[in-house]
Amino acid sequence: MTNTKTTISRRAVLKSGAAAGTLAMLPLWAGSAQAACSTLRAGITGYNVINTLDPAQTTLIPEAYVVWGLFNCLLKFDENMNIVPDLAESYESVSPTLLRFKLRQGVKFHDGVEMTSADVKFTLDRLRDDATGSPHQSKFKPISEIRTPDDYTVEIETAEPFAPMLSYLTNTRTGSQIVPMHLLKDGTPDDFATNPVGTGPFKMKSYEPGARIDLLAHDEYFEDGLPKVEAVEIPLIAEETAGVTALLGGSIDITSTAPFADIPDLEQDDRAQVLKTPGTSTRFVSLNNKVAPFDDVHFRRACSFAFDRQAMVDVVLFGEGRVSNGIIPSSISWAATQERPPEIGLNPEKALEELEKSKYGKGAEATVLTWGSGWWKRFAEVFVLQVNDVLGVNFKVEVSDSGTVYQRMQTGDVQASIWGWLGLVDPDEYAYEVYHTNGSRNYENYSNPEVDKLLEEARRTMDQGPRGDLYRQAEALAIEDCPVLPCFESNVHNLLAPKVSGFVQRPYSGFGAQLAEVSDC
Repeated sequence: MTNTKTTISRRAVLKSGAAAGTLAMLPLWAGSAQAACSTLRAGITGYNVINTLDPAQTTLIPEAYVVWGLFNCLLKFDENMNIVPDLAESYESVSPTLLRFKLRQGVKFHDGVEMTSADVKFTLDRLRDDATGSPHQSKFKPISEIRTPDDYTVEIETAEPFAPMLSYLTNTRTGSQIVPMHLLKDGTPDDFATNPVGTGPFKMKSYEPGARIDLLAHDEYFEDGLPKVEAVEIPLIAEETAGVTALLGGSIDITSTAPFADIPDLEQDDRAQVLKTPGTSTRFVSLNNKVAPFDDVHFRRACSFAFDRQAMVDVVLFGEGRVSNGIIPSSISWAATQERPPEIGLNPEKALEELEKSKYGKGAEATVLTWGSGWWKRFAEVFVLQVNDVLGVNFKVEVSDSGTVYQRMQTGDVQASIWGWLGLVDPDEYAYEVYHTNGSRNYENYSNPEVDKLLEEARRTMDQGPRGDLYRQAEALAIEDCPVLPCFESNVHNLLAPKVSGFVQRPYSGFGAQLAEVSDC
């Protein structure tokens, strides 16, 4: 058989409806531009669902955006992605299994109660407790004991070396934000999910589900001079395009994201500052390995060979990203797969060979779940359009809201879904949690004992070089099995009004944690 290259043009996708535009309506909350900068208007764009602001229970990106401004962790990342103290004044690695932290004294929760080592121990024990049901639990299961010799010293011991621990104690998507023991020791109050109390630069004022969150400055925040604004208004704007309209119209000061298609024009528009950096993101097609037709490895491989990832970068991202080599982002360079595996590349001949080996053939049906009307929808449509064309199968796209998609993935009520992760900072969060049999993000129901063994060894390896090699070995095996189909990595974007200053972008898209430093707006 002759290997003929299949391509997809932007025009073809537009014609198919894959890149249909969204009519951006100015939201009801949008008012006139605000003259003073006592209040920062920071829109979360592309999402309007927030289920909880309890750090132990957060799963969605917009939840993390808010939590990062309400809470602190023992550690955080600086603008150069170095781990530095946060609630900890200092820390040391006493041995491969023991970390010791000295806490800042005088740190106050939003209700005025001082934070101590007891709160740190309570927070981590709560995450580890099965009764909590935290999606972050697996990160902290390796802890064998937490000791508090005094009010300002915490010792965290693991049963064996656990390399990701420092990363998991940072103010990122880890759930390890310190919560108040005095409010939660007898159980979580019903209102903690919507009216949480932390130590962060901002405290809750009000929450209107699906619409907005209002924050006030924490007057007793431990970092001198922060926050620099008195209040933050956070409208939840379901469509990124509507967020652009709001920012250009002067009704918000910052967006959490921006449409990829608009970036080139926005970079030439004097009404907006465009911040852009390669992110710690991974986007892939999630396949449920326990249901037809994706319970057949040859069928999964056929799908992987049947579409052009670069077409996705061009059509879905409008060039604002790069084809991925695996699910560990290239920005985590020491652990990411360096050379593109053959399974991550368009090869129609190989796709049809794998289809012949599978128990499913042409005409196989599947539904690919996605959400919204923007680039997530285009992502699904580009995938389905190409795979149907190359394999002769009958895939279709089903569009829902992000919360429903996530719930269905958790319960296994899905054949395939467009999926991905943003803002994770350690390769363990990508490789272990997606590929390991017991991984907390393994919604694909994938299991390979060899992969599990390598990932477990990587967790025990404290030297970064050998640890990175183990992740690459594990991912090489997993990619052959195609439990997920890695597609691309996208840039991180924020739009700022012309007067805004002090906002420092992070590769993990920190957003809420960055708002405290904003001065002019």
